[in-house]
Formats: sequence, structure tokens, C-alpha cells
Amino acid sequence: MEKKKKFHSVKLPHLGLRIIKTGIAVFLCLVIYWIRGYGGLVMQSTVAAIICIQPYRSDSIRTSFNRVVSTFVGAGWAALFLILIMALSKAGIPVHVLIAYAIMGIGIMLTIYTCVVMKNPDAASLAAVVFICILGTYPDLDQPFLYMVNRIIDTVIGIMVAGLVNSVTLPRKKHEEYLFFIRLQDLVPDRYTRIDSTVLVILNRLYDENAKICLISKWAPAFMISQMGTMDVNVPAIVMDGAALYDIPNRSYLHVTSLDHKDAVFLTNLLLSMGLAYGAYTVRKSSLMIYRGGKLNRAEKEEYEMMKRSPYRNYVEGGFSDEDQICFIRVIDYDEIIEELELRFLDMINWTRFRVVRRPQHKLQGYSGLYFYHPQATVENCMEYLIHEMSRGQDRTLIPVDMSQSVPYESEHQAIALLNRTRQIFEPIQFPWSK
Repeated sequence: MEKKKKFHSVKLPHLGLRIIKTGIAVFLCLVIYWIRGYGGLVMQSTVAAIICIQPYRSDSIRTSFNRVVSTFVGAGWAALFLILIMALSKAGIPVHVLIAYAIMGIGIMLTIYTCVVMKNPDAASLAAVVFICILGTYPDLDQPFLYMVNRIIDTVIGIMVAGLVNSVTLPRKKHEEYLFFIRLQDLVPDRYTRIDSTVLVILNRLYDENAKICLISKWAPAFMISQMGTMDVNVPAIVMDGAALYDIPNRSYLHVTSLDHKDAVFLTNLLLSMGLAYGAYTVRKSSLMIYRGGKLNRAEKEEYEMMKRSPYRNYVEGGFSDEDQICFIRVIDYDEIIEELELRFLDMINWTRFRVVRRPQHKLQGYSGLYFYHPQATVENCMEYLIHEMSRGQDRTLIPVDMSQSVPYESEHQAIALLNRTRQIFEPIQFPWSK
């Protein structure tokens, strides 16, 4: 029998507001071109509009400014070049095409150098493009000054249209009383992968608009920092599966639910007596200290080699001290050994003193980790603590909104859809006549 073919649905990317605004801006530039009786250089206005529509309003303003600077600098040097050519022609001095091209090369250098002197290197490339567009057809120059003027006019038209379109927004109501909780595992496939740039743009935009978003990670802050890069995060992150609150901009721990030292000593001694190595993840003065005990197995050695270069971790041989707040203690070994250990610990430890979690190790195939936390070190408890602290001195208590996905991460499209749902809840469209 012939096997039935399986058809998978194709997930198309979200039609973003920038795409819509760009289409509208180009349409308006074309309408203006029609109103002008098809006069001018419509390509210049449409290109300027396309370039100046940016994800952030601040980026759009900066890009528009750079476009204006580049147009005037490039056109200015092109005008001087034309005046030089015309002066030589009037004086009866023939200009060989190769000499003209050499002068144009010098003109390009002067154009770029001018932008550098003006401390606006971002405009340099565009300025050089403007210069060469005006003079690139030499010696077949047909009304070059008119071309130059039209280029400036149409560029300004494109910039103004882009600015107008960017300034128009639908009426929305911001719910700044909402505190959103988003798990990092819903934005990225694993702890080693950097978050997709499109996802970061949307997340940054939400933060810029003062949306309160708390990111939740199972892992230490170093992973989150490496995955996100520089971001203006305005809410502490819940890290290490609820064991701590971390202030990303200031690189400091605000709250730790620590294991009792007596319980931690009992557990580490038990692990050592069983011939197992451990890692104790502790916080001391807002620094993460990882104390290692016992003989490391292959998996722990591999992880140590991967992690030791991180500037946000400090590995220490030996035991922890009374100064340390112990976030969790972890053991790594083969999947079957960890599964067996979990069952053995049922009879060996008081489970009211620990919360125990078993997790596979993503980059260590066939290995799992057993994590021991304080029983109150949970994401839910950390969420409650954060809401309480952030609501202090406010007129009303913040309203938690859990944006957890019900299905595992599949692609960046899923992450984008999650953030777009967050935006719809935070800032829904609200017309004056709607309730």
C-alpha cells in the first residue's frame, strides 16, 4: 500500500507593525509623486521612507537625521565637483575621463571624511552613495544640478512621510498595573542559545514602553545575560528555578531562598559518602560562588570546561562557609544512575527539608542532574515575593499575568507570538467610544 503523505502546516511569521508602516509610507510617497505630475525622483523618496521606518521611534529619528546629513554632505561635494568640471570646461581645459574618475574617487574620500569630522560616521556610507549617484554617469551629465536638487527634495519628502507615519499610533491603554511573567524557555530553545534578534527587538520595545516583565529562568543568571546581551530590563529576574531574584542591570541578587546550612552539610556529606561529586551554587555579596566537592566525573568536567570562562561565575574547591547563601546543590551523572539515586534518596533524606528536581543536561547527552533546593525555593513563591515588594508604596497591588506556554519551544515564531500576545494584554487598542 502506498504510504500517506504527511503535510505539515507552515507557520508564517507575524505581520509586524513596521512592515505595515513601511507599506503605507511608500504608498504616500507614490501619491505625492503623482500629485507632483510625476516630477522629481520618486525612487529617492521611497528609499528614504523605507530606510527611516525603524522598529524604535528613537532609531527612526536617528536614521532620518543621518539620511538628511548624508544627502546634504554627498550633494554638497557633488556640487563642488560639478562646479570644478564646469570651470575647467569654460577655461577650455579638456578633462580626460580617467582624471574625472580619479577626482571622483577623491570626492568619495572627502565625503566620508567630512562625516567622520562631523562625528557622524553612520552617515558616511549613505553620503558616499549620494555623491556617486549624482556623478556616476559622467561624462553623460544631463542637468546635474537639477538632478541634485530633486534628489534632496525627494529625500526630504521621504523622511517627512516616514516621520509622519511613525508618529501616528492607534489609541491604546497601557495596563501598567500588570506584572507579566515570561519563562526564558519559551523564548529560546535552550540555555546555551542566544535569543533571536527579532524576539529581542520586540521584548526591548515592550520594556521601552514601560511594560513590567519578569523573566524566569531555571538556570544561573550568567546564561540569561549571555542570551540577551544588553537590555533595559526594568523588573528583577527569577533565576535558578525560583531560588533567587536577580537585578540584571546592576548584576546583583536581591533575594535568595537559601538552604539551611545544617541541611546542606548533611546532604554534601551524604553525597561524598556515596562516592558522588557535587556542586554547591551559593551567593556571597552578589557574586555566584560554585563550590565543588568529590571527584568529578566526565560530565561535570565537560561542563566545568564550558562554564569556567564565564565572568559571572566563580568556581571554588572546598566547602562553603557561613557567609554563603546556598541556592541549590547539584549532582550530575548518567541518566540511569540519577534516576536510581532519586529513588534511593526517598528513603535516605527528609523531603520536607529539600525540593528535589531531576533535569536532563542539554549539551551532555545521556546525563541528568539532580538538584536540591530549599522547599520554599519555588518560582511561585518568588513571584509572590516580587509582587509584594514591587507593590510597596503603590496605590494598588500589581496584578500577575503568567504568560507560560502550554507547549514546548519550537521556533522563534512561537516566541514572537507570545510577546505579541503580551503586548495585546498590556496595551490593547481602546477607542474613545469603547468601554
